[in-house]
This record gives sequence, C-alpha cells and structure tokens, in this order.
Amino acid sequence: MMTKIEPYWRPWEEMKDFRFSIRKEKRNGFFDVSDVPESVMPFFSFVYLIEGEVLLEIEGQTWLCQAGQVLLIPRNIPFKVLYFKENISYECGFSIHAVKDVSYECLHDPHPLLQSFRDEEAAFTNALLEQLLAAWRRKDFALVSSALDLFLCRLKVQDAHPGNRVVNQFLESVFNRNRKPAKVADYAEELFITPNYLNRLVRAQTGHSAMDWIEISRLNLAKSLLRQGELQIAEIATTVGIDDQSYFTRFFKKNEGVTPSQYRESVTKGTKNPE
Repeated sequence: MMTKIEPYWRPWEEMKDFRFSIRKEKRNGFFDVSDVPESVMPFFSFVYLIEGEVLLEIEGQTWLCQAGQVLLIPRNIPFKVLYFKENISYECGFSIHAVKDVSYECLHDPHPLLQSFRDEEAAFTNALLEQLLAAWRRKDFALVSSALDLFLCRLKVQDAHPGNRVVNQFLESVFNRNRKPAKVADYAEELFITPNYLNRLVRAQTGHSAMDWIEISRLNLAKSLLRQGELQIAEIATTVGIDDQSYFTRFFKKNEGVTPSQYRESVTKGTKNPE
C-alpha cells in the first residue's frame, strides 16, 4: 500500500535558533509523491540512507540514493522527489554559518554530490549522524558544528558520481510526465542499445530491472491522475501506457491492494489507507 508523505518537512521553520535542522525518518512501504512540489532550499541539504532508496530529479538529471549513500544538494538548486521506498534516513538542512570550516570542497561545488559509505565507514557515519541529531535536540550548537564539520570533511567531490549516463537517461525518460510510460524496448531503441543490455545496466546500478522502474512510474502517474479526478479510469489507463482497462485494474490492485475506483473514492473521502 502506498501512502502519502505528510506533513512535508519544513526545515527552515526549525532553523531559527541555529540555521541547522536534522531529523531521522522511518517510512515503511511505497510513498505517493505525486503532490510533493519541486523544492528550492536557500541552504545546503543532504539525505543519508540507512535503508531503502529515494530517486530525485535535480536540474533535469536523476539521482538515485540508496542504503549507505549520502546525497548532498547545494543551496538554491531545484530538486523534486520522484520515488521513495522503505526509508530509514537522516535528512538535514544547514546554512554555511553552521559550519566551522567553510573551506570544504563540497561546499563550493555547484553540483550535487552522491557518495557511498561501506562497512566500517557506514557504521561510523551512522553513529556520527546519531550524535549530530542528539546534539541538535539538546541545543548543543557547539557540538553540532563540530560533528557537522566531521561529516563534511568525509565528503570527497572527486568521488561524487551521478551513475551511468545511459541509466540516468533511461530514468529521466521514464519519469518524464510529458510522455506516457513505454516498453523497455522503446527506451532501449532511443538509447541505441539492446533491451537486454539496458536491463543489465539498470539492474547493476539500481538493483531494479528496467521494467520495475517503468511500473513504478506508471503507478505514480496513475495515482496522481486519480487524485486529480479529471479523467475516466479508461483514459488514465491509456495515459499511463496500458490500453487494456481490465489489465490496468489488475496492475493497480496488485500494487495498491485496491482498484483504481476504490483508490479514487478513498481520496475523495479523505481516507489514507483504503481497503
């Protein structure tokens, strides 16, 4: 069952005392991000994933952050959440004024930074962020600055990677709302590679098949259209690339546990978890 992310995090409301905010999130299942708007933060932000994954679009490029990875987003860079599943994470926003040493390279690179932490390094990062969260909760701002500096010094711009170019182009196309989701073969043809090779690349980088991502995109788009309430079920099926309405109903119920009509009715009534 996919649930809506609510309420949205507004870190700037928590940054009045010390231009810094952090929280630890535990989210189970899939999440409906259809109504989450594009964001532009006037400060740096990062997410560190302990479990799960989140797919974002930043300046027209997709960034998939998975367990053991941190994604740092520079200030004033627009980004949008495209997909989000089984998430245990730290989410942080901070002003440059919360940092003791402003010479860190990651603070001066205009591009997002995605970095992986493994084994002992990941365990240390988890413990460090837990201490950072505890210090912030008790308003020990001196310790917050020290811990934040220790975290930032571990981020290496030369290690930043958005991933395989072909996979990124595939994900951008799949989540492009100006076109209906297509078949794996169609995306492969656009990228001038075979469907099998595209599947291997996508699975190697993301842990999911190309078809998995297409179905995630279809489901997200279907939920968004159902919430808007402007199109008939058959029209929505066609819009998400499924011409057979019966198959669309089976596909939706398999993933959501309810039919498209039941989902729309639950949204109208304001229920979160329709049965």
